[in-house]
Amino acid sequence: MIQRSLSIIEQVWPLQNPFIISRGGRLETRTVTVLLEQDDVVGRGECVPYGRYGETIAGVTAQVEQLRERLEAGLSRTQLQRIMPAGAARNAIDAALWDLEAKSTGRDVGQLSGLAWPSNISTVQTISILTPEEMGKKARALDHYPLLKVKLDAKQIIERVAAVHANAPKSKLLVDANESWTIDILNRVAAQLPQYGVLMIEQPLHADADESLADHDGLLPIFADESCHIRSDLDGLKGKYDGINIKLDKSGGLTEALALADAAKAQNYEIMLGCMLGTSLGIAPAMFLADRAKYVDLDPPSLVAKDREYPVHINKGRIATLSPSLWGGSTP
Repeated sequence: MIQRSLSIIEQVWPLQNPFIISRGGRLETRTVTVLLEQDDVVGRGECVPYGRYGETIAGVTAQVEQLRERLEAGLSRTQLQRIMPAGAARNAIDAALWDLEAKSTGRDVGQLSGLAWPSNISTVQTISILTPEEMGKKARALDHYPLLKVKLDAKQIIERVAAVHANAPKSKLLVDANESWTIDILNRVAAQLPQYGVLMIEQPLHADADESLADHDGLLPIFADESCHIRSDLDGLKGKYDGINIKLDKSGGLTEALALADAAKAQNYEIMLGCMLGTSLGIAPAMFLADRAKYVDLDPPSLVAKDREYPVHINKGRIATLSPSLWGGSTP
């Protein structure tokens, strides 16, 4: 009979600089970590509750706590998918179960999933919303990065993008409006953005008001973020989006994210791999999907002021090999 113990840890992680998107800014990020111990082996998983989806630290902690008895009795990842909805809480549990299985069986997550162990991944570096001048200054310090992600709201769109491009002319840009535009704004700016090295637009309209994208005939591909969480969302994206942003805190873990990636590819959607603002532990499971993504946005380790032990290292937009000691490695 399986016997486990569950621990739930809430933590606060200061950021190096304010992180500002269309919904507001923050100086820190808060995570929930799930630990599952079995036979002196501990599996870990991290999630970042997100207010946009009605999540809170207390709410996610309560969701995990409600499964304590089943988790400690040996609940599997397959069973977890059936009894818990997608979201941050399920992601933390799913990650802890992957990690525990790897450490318990002597087979790392790459072997368990049939995927390569992640190494030498190219990621974007994010520039938060500031004045055009300040964003230009940030871009100048990142001009050696091949790909930058520019956060935007509905104001000074072209001015901000132009400032970034002028100061990092060799860098290609992804722009992310986080649902802050209207279809009129999109139609007005879309034709101008390619001249500044922009490759795609992420979630320009609110997820509840994106039907008008079906009539948009722009030059740039549009990727769904808030509009796509799990496989069942894909049908509703047809004719509106060219790609999707897969985030494990939305999909409810690596297990569903793998299935979502397969389904998206089968339906000819491009894939972007993203994450919430967490630590290296939070992005570690997502790294296993990097080979399937056209764009990778896993830069939080460069944004937090203090990270986990055995952190993910990012140098000029390249993520070094994931340390098995951080997550997903096997125990001999």
